[in-house]
Amino acid sequence: MKTRLNKGRLLLALGCIFGLTNAAGAAESGEEVELGEVVVTATRTSATLSAAPAAVTVVNAQDIETKNASRLGDVLDQVPSLYLRGGALGQSQGTIGTSGMSLRGIDQTRTLILLDGQPIQDAGSGKVNWRVPFIEDIARVEVVPGAFSALYGSNAIGGVINIITKQPDKREFTAKIKKGWSAASGEDASIYFRDKMENGLGFAGGLGYQNRDSYVNDFVVKAPSCPPAPAPCTPGTPVTGAQAITTREGVPTYLVGDLGTAPWNSTNATAKLFYDLNARDKIYAGVNHQETRQGYIQFNTYLSNTATGAPVSSGTLSINGQRVALTNYDFTLFSFLPLHESATRYFVGYDGTIGNDYLLKADLGKIERTYNFTLASPAATWNSGAGTLSDTPNDGLDGTVQLSFPLGNNHLMVTGLALHQDSVNQQIYTLFNWRDPGSKTAVNSGYNGHSTTTSIFAQDEISATDALKVYLGGRWDDWETRGNNFSNIVPAGTMLYPTRSVSAFSPKVSAVYKPTAITVLRASFGKSFRAPTNQDLYVTTTSRGRTTAGDPNLQPERGTTWEVGGEFHFTENTKVTATYYDTRLSSLIYLMQVSTTNSLRINAGKAKVNGIELGATAKLARWLELDANYAYIDSKMLENTTDPLSVGKRLTDSPRNIAGIGLTAQQGAWSGTLNARYVSHIFWNAQNTDIVEGVPGSYDAHTMVNAKLGYAFSKMVKGSVAVNNLLDKKAYSYFLLPGRNVTAEADFSF
Repeated sequence: MKTRLNKGRLLLALGCIFGLTNAAGAAESGEEVELGEVVVTATRTSATLSAAPAAVTVVNAQDIETKNASRLGDVLDQVPSLYLRGGALGQSQGTIGTSGMSLRGIDQTRTLILLDGQPIQDAGSGKVNWRVPFIEDIARVEVVPGAFSALYGSNAIGGVINIITKQPDKREFTAKIKKGWSAASGEDASIYFRDKMENGLGFAGGLGYQNRDSYVNDFVVKAPSCPPAPAPCTPGTPVTGAQAITTREGVPTYLVGDLGTAPWNSTNATAKLFYDLNARDKIYAGVNHQETRQGYIQFNTYLSNTATGAPVSSGTLSINGQRVALTNYDFTLFSFLPLHESATRYFVGYDGTIGNDYLLKADLGKIERTYNFTLASPAATWNSGAGTLSDTPNDGLDGTVQLSFPLGNNHLMVTGLALHQDSVNQQIYTLFNWRDPGSKTAVNSGYNGHSTTTSIFAQDEISATDALKVYLGGRWDDWETRGNNFSNIVPAGTMLYPTRSVSAFSPKVSAVYKPTAITVLRASFGKSFRAPTNQDLYVTTTSRGRTTAGDPNLQPERGTTWEVGGEFHFTENTKVTATYYDTRLSSLIYLMQVSTTNSLRINAGKAKVNGIELGATAKLARWLELDANYAYIDSKMLENTTDPLSVGKRLTDSPRNIAGIGLTAQQGAWSGTLNARYVSHIFWNAQNTDIVEGVPGSYDAHTMVNAKLGYAFSKMVKGSVAVNNLLDKKAYSYFLLPGRNVTAEADFSF
């Protein structure tokens, strides 16, 4: 079917915004409108999936229902080229909601994560709390790989992940309870409601709670060591129970204990109001809140005194005749206890029209975040002793005004203004008792950072022919920053950094060509950038005798990407996709080793990432669907003056191969899914020396198989049982991944 850029094109956009049907828009305009799933992220206006100028992957509410989803990452396990670990996954270790991730081999800080179009990256580190999106409120997730700074500005080097929440376009009332066992031990519960009244007033709201007992996933390893000469290297008390292993770099060491479990609970709440001013215009406002609290259960030592059998957790020891020095600090060093993390998001907006041909969208949102944890001092014990409290409140403010309008019959313009502000205020306190955040006595150090980006963007969607669309666009971003840091302990002092600014222009050109009814071809070229985070610029930290300093003069990182690809519809229910891409990165921020005890962040790196994405979807039978994908990612450091040994090596958090396959079945009252996901080995350090797998701290190649079986007892009552890691594979992704675990869920719809 042909798509034209007159009022019919605008009505298609309005249909996406207001929930109108495509057929209604077609009838009103008299034009034919291409049917299909509508997406908005790739163009900032509505477009059918096949017409989007990128290899967009959509995960909708129905897809989410088929997953055993506790957190956003659980529903993205079949997205091509997307690698997730840690806090993105609901059954993983609790530690924090942030995690490692990459899209097409480009890591989390260089991939933009949006919630209803608003960035949710932390204002200090640039990482994402994956617990913030409320699963029950997600309508769909659009994953758009490639350079998209031309539309979205900073961070969109690897692509954009846009979480789009539900609107009150229909009545929905659900209540869910879930019980987990083994590594998923705990309970989930949620209630969600949305509805729209005849007077145009709509409401959506919900509350969710998750509680996890956690599982042992972090371990204590110690290598033999001797005191400095001329002191003798004399072994101490003989102990048993140690397991001889190596580090991920292959250095001989011993596994001597674990850090215990990390139980946590998380709460999500949302409330949104919508009001239709008329048949086409609406206003809306809302608030979302997410909060996580985490604790730790006491560590476990595996060592016993050979003579008495008593447990041993400190002292100068003899393990297989070798001298090993162990302290309580080894069991508390990485115990972030207690930990508290929260995010509250407020937003207002308007979606509507000006006259007959102009679409106007204006929104304003603010996110207020808290993040604090405690650390023990080297002299502390598990139960008491001095420590520090790291308290890092930060917030983000975003506003956008966007206007879309036709220019003649062949052009659709999208233009707008945007404002983004980040602020962070960190203070590190001395604690009398590291187990009690309320025992703080003084401020040791801290920093303040403020960054503002003002932007203007424009894109022309050109219907060159009935079969060819060309997108020409660009964005001008003016990034401004200022900050300071201070220390009240040796070496004491305060550093004030004046305001400075850097501008970036990010152009992009894309083309979508449909030579036949079953073929879509795409090509694009674009530039992108990522502004340094406040942490990159202003933070100076000292840990275990090593000081790392930010550089307030850091420049933005840059990217250049081109790609070609297409999709082929062999039958109505069979589609194959293929994409080749190439990204060049420059001015990458790395740590320069100034001395044995000091490092400095500088712009020092150049890299390339290229790869191939393949995907296939097919309906194998009336009741059975297949989804499969494979990604080959070739990443390489091309230049790094801070670490010459990293040149020619793979980028960190960048697997070479990712493959997934999923089956979804629906037969009568029964439903089921079976998914398998393979991720190859990734490297933690830039020199790629961490080649050993199967040891604490390693990043193993692994395949995870998950299954879920559901049954609808009635229209209002459903039940399901899910098994994650069905084959009970043992693997590390720094932390030990969850073993086989089972959850049972009951869903009630009214």
